[in-house]
Amino acid sequence: MRISQAYLALYNALQACGWALVLANLLYGILRKDLPEQLYAAAGPITNVVQGASLLETVHAAIGLVPSSPLMSLMQWMGRSNVLFLILGPISQLHSSWWSVLMLATWALAEVIRYPQYALSSLGSCPAWLTWLRYTMFIPLYPAGVVAEMGLMVAALPDLAERKPYSLELPNPYNWAFSYHRFIQVVLALYPFLWWQLYSSLLRARSKKLAPQPPKASKSQ
Repeated sequence: MRISQAYLALYNALQACGWALVLANLLYGILRKDLPEQLYAAAGPITNVVQGASLLETVHAAIGLVPSSPLMSLMQWMGRSNVLFLILGPISQLHSSWWSVLMLATWALAEVIRYPQYALSSLGSCPAWLTWLRYTMFIPLYPAGVVAEMGLMVAALPDLAERKPYSLELPNPYNWAFSYHRFIQVVLALYPFLWWQLYSSLLRARSKKLAPQPPKASKSQ
């Protein structure tokens, strides 16, 4: 086994464990009939760790450890991290929103399938049923997660308009202005189109990955 294979297997296994802990905390809280803010308090900090660590996947793609696009990997990381770190985390009133629970739950459900599949694939021993789950469960989970992300962004707009975080107003030494509130409005307008681009690419990948393999021709005796 190459060092790169062992590293990727370990990285993906650790991510799988982290997301499994997120999902377990959410399920345990839901069974206890916890409120959304209690669910976020239990699962949010772990989500921050595993999502932050997933930036390594852009590095993996950039140095050729995995056959992925570094730009696509970075864009996916930035999309999630924007909602998690810049919106949900700092705006405490969003912690009591069921949008936050839906987002964390859909992320966790997807990742407890994806990361084990990656880990076992890097070792060349992934069972067919796990590959099927990996390329099937995203069909309902990905749209649900996107709806939750958009729900949180919409709910955050009044706070962003009032506090103006991450913004730069004129006059300033740079003679340049930036409104994070306006940026999120633009992101919301573009989200469905960006989402469909990625979703359709995943559907195409599913068709290729799960397509029946032609039988191998038998060798002549």
